[in-house]
Amino acid sequence: MTKAYSAPHEGVVSETVAGTSTGPDALGSSSPRVLLVEDDDGDAFLVEELLAEVGEIPDLLRVSSIAEATGRLGQVDCVLLDMNLPDSSGLDGLARLLEVVDHPAVVVLTGDLDETRGRAAVAAGAEDYLIKGKVNGRLLTRAVQYAVERRRADRLTRQLQEARAQERENRRLGRGLLPTALLRDPALTVTTRYQPGEKRLLLGGDFYDAIETDDGTVHVIIGDVSGHGPDEAAIGVSLRIAWRTLILAGMPAAHVLPILDQVLVTERHDTILFTTVAMVSVAADRSHVDLYLAGHPPPLLIDGVRPRPLPDHALGVPLGVRLGTTWPSIRVPLPANWALLLYTDGLVEARDDDGEVLWTDGLLDLLGSRLHTAGPAWDARPDDLLDALLAAVDRRAPLRGDDLAVALITHIPAEARQRAEWAYDPTPGASVRVRRDLLSFLSDRGIHPDTTDDALLVASELASNAVDHARTRFGVAAALDGRSLRLEVTDGSPAEPLLQVLDVHAPRGRGLQMVDTLATEWTVRHHETGKTVVAEIAITTEAVSDPDT
Repeated sequence: MTKAYSAPHEGVVSETVAGTSTGPDALGSSSPRVLLVEDDDGDAFLVEELLAEVGEIPDLLRVSSIAEATGRLGQVDCVLLDMNLPDSSGLDGLARLLEVVDHPAVVVLTGDLDETRGRAAVAAGAEDYLIKGKVNGRLLTRAVQYAVERRRADRLTRQLQEARAQERENRRLGRGLLPTALLRDPALTVTTRYQPGEKRLLLGGDFYDAIETDDGTVHVIIGDVSGHGPDEAAIGVSLRIAWRTLILAGMPAAHVLPILDQVLVTERHDTILFTTVAMVSVAADRSHVDLYLAGHPPPLLIDGVRPRPLPDHALGVPLGVRLGTTWPSIRVPLPANWALLLYTDGLVEARDDDGEVLWTDGLLDLLGSRLHTAGPAWDARPDDLLDALLAAVDRRAPLRGDDLAVALITHIPAEARQRAEWAYDPTPGASVRVRRDLLSFLSDRGIHPDTTDDALLVASELASNAVDHARTRFGVAAALDGRSLRLEVTDGSPAEPLLQVLDVHAPRGRGLQMVDTLATEWTVRHHETGKTVVAEIAITTEAVSDPDT
């Protein structure tokens, strides 16, 4: 008498087939490889005959025990598992297979007519179960094919979840490593870039920050934690936040690095981990800068179009090398129109095709060439300068493996800025007058039409908000520094404008959404007589040409 295996019940099979519109033939061109774990020769022969009837699964391996099966799991896509074997019984064998990392799909073979053990096996992690005595070749083949696809889908889902978790972690660390500078001086601009080593999506330990304190001093730090990865990135975040906290708390600059050294030693996961740091403190009158170096390459000072490195004769050891170390400062006078380029060693330690290291001299050559090409007005387009510099480094250093962070601080004296102020009554036609006055101001100074259009929309929306909500006399100020346009709208109401969720059907509420979209940044400052809304708009300019392209 011919024996057969069966599916648990017809409902399960019909559900599985109905869930796939194209049928098993659409599951892939390659047939699944199957491992049969069965100690009964008769049952094993029957499985071979049933699969041969259909002919879609030609690759069938057979072993007689769980011990043999665990060594073959990497060679197959699905396991047909008998629940009564010489070295296991019941769910024990299934549990041992499921403990194997990245195990294949498992379909359980059970002789229990009440299906209880089969359902328990699925609940424990098997993809499906079959009852001995009631299945034909087509149902056995489909059970294997769909089990393989379910296992593959589960694996892809898990990988996607892990990738999303890693992406969220990288974003969180990125927000900690790459902060927004806290500067009030309109004559200063900080332009930054960050690149993971070898274009990896994994963050490294490079970090930077910039803060202007109440006395007008501007402090900037850039650091490089040895190694790269989430652990090093977390250390970088800890050091940057500790540095910002110390600066905002008024800690003298000379005392900051020793405390960061202690923080690093306390927080690091490896006793040989260290961090190099360059820190500058620019005087409130912008006449000089105090430089602190802890095993880090010196920043470059740009005077007009001439770059040169700051002195490094007081170079100290990196943080984490030795407790109790002090890092003396070097005072360097600044010209009237200056810029500072701070960078991590990923910018200068890269090697070109000939194996030569770029070092600071090579960086000076590249930067000097780009400054000469851009001319004296390069500081109106610091983003373009940095992009051209990094592109040139990448062309000369295709084998760069370290992470890279760059911070460019540019200074345009107050006399080089241009400013205008107007005052208006809260009347329905005030926004029209704001647009007219601002258009005249920008047109007289040759501002690009794209910037002008954005500025007119932002100014009009902020003015309308003052008219509709503050209902007091209000002022508008516009200031140009060659890089950005700063708009200030001051009214007599303390009520802060709120950015609402965009509703395309609502008659109001879209103004601040437009401001948020067009402005690179907008903030609200409160004062005794009301508030000032400040919006920064980037000036559209032609890109810096690159002599290497």
